[in-house]
Amino acid sequence: MAWNEGPLLGFDLETTGVNPCKDLPVQVALVRWDRCAIACRNVFLVDPGCEIPAAAEAVHGISTRKARREGCRLEEAVAILHSVLQKAQADRLPVVAMNASFDITIATTLFRNFGLKPIAWVALVDPLVIDRQMDRYRSGKRRLDALCRVYDVILASPHDAGSDADATVAIARTIAERYPELAGYEIDELTRCEAEWHHAWALEYDSWCRANGKGGLSPEEFHWPLREAALEPHFAA
Repeated sequence: MAWNEGPLLGFDLETTGVNPCKDLPVQVALVRWDRCAIACRNVFLVDPGCEIPAAAEAVHGISTRKARREGCRLEEAVAILHSVLQKAQADRLPVVAMNASFDITIATTLFRNFGLKPIAWVALVDPLVIDRQMDRYRSGKRRLDALCRVYDVILASPHDAGSDADATVAIARTIAERYPELAGYEIDELTRCEAEWHHAWALEYDSWCRANGKGGLSPEEFHWPLREAALEPHFAA
């Protein structure tokens, strides 16, 4: 069975900000899809233990008060994340995340901070990285809402982690249908290719930015699925 025809685990975080090495989750979605039906849906709020900035609240609508009243403790959320993601990678269950380097870096940083075992990322699907590779010269933005329009996927409630995870899984399946060669990859091979594709894109984009007088990428942005160079990913054989 091709990876896109079997179970997929949608993963998404809403956070306190846009720095994946420092910011914290305020909502977590771990949604397992078995082909066309949800097999397990775990979407919950998190109390990050700090104030949620107004700019972040304006995006996802989760206030500090709401997170403290309804969210689980950060340590509990991290334990759930680690348990589910570790099992998924051990089972070669593809974890699907839009702009995966953001969410995976946050998760990995938290695992390290709480003394949990690092995860070998061997089964990841990032629709952003794949779309950039397969349709390199398409103009326009490549945010989740934009990709939903390109691949005719419904995004029910933008910036709700559960809704974003559902849409990301649907995009992943649709990309593989539109570009059948993707389905020919074993999932660990696809994961390694995504790292290479992202690096090639980053080099090209950074060069274009600098040639046009714009700021280039920061060093950590060349890395996928982890943005922080000190947290180099381990691709198991």
